[in-house]
Amino acid sequence: MDRDLPATFLARLCAHAEADGVFPLVQSGAYRLRAVRCDSPFLVLPLAGRKRVHLPGAPLDCAVGSFAFWQQPSQLDVENIPDAGGDYRALVIPFSWALVELARGLLDRHQPLAQRQALVVSGPVDAIAGALDELIGETVDALAREHRLLGLLLALARAGHDGFRLARNPSFAERIRSRIAAEPARAWTSALLEAEFSVSGATLRRRLAEDDCSLRGLLREARLHHGLSLLQTSRKPLKAIAQDSGYRSATQFAQRFTERFGVAPSVVLNRAR
Repeated sequence: MDRDLPATFLARLCAHAEADGVFPLVQSGAYRLRAVRCDSPFLVLPLAGRKRVHLPGAPLDCAVGSFAFWQQPSQLDVENIPDAGGDYRALVIPFSWALVELARGLLDRHQPLAQRQALVVSGPVDAIAGALDELIGETVDALAREHRLLGLLLALARAGHDGFRLARNPSFAERIRSRIAAEPARAWTSALLEAEFSVSGATLRRRLAEDDCSLRGLLREARLHHGLSLLQTSRKPLKAIAQDSGYRSATQFAQRFTERFGVAPSVVLNRAR
């Protein structure tokens, strides 16, 4: 598969964007997001325009016909650059830690670890085309989809991108943030999280302090990143996105979002129809 992906393959990728576990990202204008956090490995497939990731040393550019693979948890500046007169479009495919652990176990038995790589790597789509073709096949149940996602992760490793094997498991703070992110609009309290994680209030505070975090900070991070995802992948109005992200007003959400990412949510808002 060359740089100009066949139209039928692109169409199938777009159609699969409605399935669980694959998120379509659309934007009309260029902007740079500051310190976007990821807590688990994920894959980005540009369908129009290009993705730029600001890595230490030099930026990484990823255009149509290639992929960008976040191999480890990180916090990096990113840009989504539309085509001239068009949009930036991409599919985002996250990998759960359960899948990462399964892939690690299989690879440790059968494949030596590749040389240490950057946090984010890029490669040609044709290197993983077979696994992608499986993933975007006929709709299947959740178990079969997990199996296909595992196949995609192993295909990335066979292509030399197995840096996710070196990723540490989520810290206590990251697990808390992930739980909040699953229900960002919920009125989270320390007591609720103590019950969820079977810890006392003192233990919760101590373990968060060990990770140099606070509950308030984790709530803010989880909710703002959820809002970022909705801005890029949904067509909801800003007020609805703010509410879904746990904010009572769009004004408060916009202020916190701009402070966090360095760009206003109105700029990021998906206006594609």
